[in-house]
Amino acid sequence: MLQPMKVESERKGKIGVGKLDSLEAQCGIRPPNMSGSYRIVGGQEAKKLSWPWMVAVMTRWKEQYCGATLIAPQWVLTAAHCVRKKGRKRKVILKIGELDLGEYEETELTVHPAKDFPHPDFDYATITNDIALIKLKRAVESDKIKFACLPDKRDKVRRKTLCYTIGWGKTKNTLIYGSEKLQEARVPIVNRRRCQSVFNYDITDTQVCAGYKRGGVDSCAGDSGGPLMCSREDNNGVKRWFIYGVTSYGEGCGRKGKYGIYTKVSSYLSWIRNTIENN
Repeated sequence: MLQPMKVESERKGKIGVGKLDSLEAQCGIRPPNMSGSYRIVGGQEAKKLSWPWMVAVMTRWKEQYCGATLIAPQWVLTAAHCVRKKGRKRKVILKIGELDLGEYEETELTVHPAKDFPHPDFDYATITNDIALIKLKRAVESDKIKFACLPDKRDKVRRKTLCYTIGWGKTKNTLIYGSEKLQEARVPIVNRRRCQSVFNYDITDTQVCAGYKRGGVDSCAGDSGGPLMCSREDNNGVKRWFIYGVTSYGEGCGRKGKYGIYTKVSSYLSWIRNTIENN
């Protein structure tokens, strides 16, 4: 479980765009009875608006290729490689409140970015500091769409804690295209030492690994930028969901002996807050 999370549910008042602290009272709450009911790799189909902060990142031709997470009315969090390709800016469209990419849904909103902010130290070659913010042209106003909670800088998630990876990525590594419908999969957190032992390159303390040694359950191509969501109860016993990681990369999809690698959000809180407050 996440420790130690602090959610001040008694905070009230008007939500200012970009004022992250004022969102704590309502962030990270999923609608009831939202576990998936069908058959990401090795996961299951999510229910409509079961992850009400999930965002599809699409090309200008409306082809989904990444995910993102709504963390404030006018801000989404994603991976830097989803907004930059070999140093070049990607032109993107965002869809919020989406489940099935192949069907129009009343809850879906198409929003264009006003500006994107890849982390200044993002390295495309090593895929480090793989995190970015996108400011939307307009604030999202919908009672169906919610915001994910940001963790605290001191938060730690114990190894073997089951969290969710979410996205429209490929459900098998051999497929050409990703899933039309949003998928979710539970994956356990893996400690850094064990994760490092199966890769030939450095796993830094700003990254987190999740997955099974046996493989079979994992994020895949098209899931990049989407969230690794972990839950905990606040002081009032309300279960809240926190974006602990941003899907970054891996070797294969659900490959035996390998794990998915995520950017650890708690390592970038100062940058997130400063970027939002200054823009």
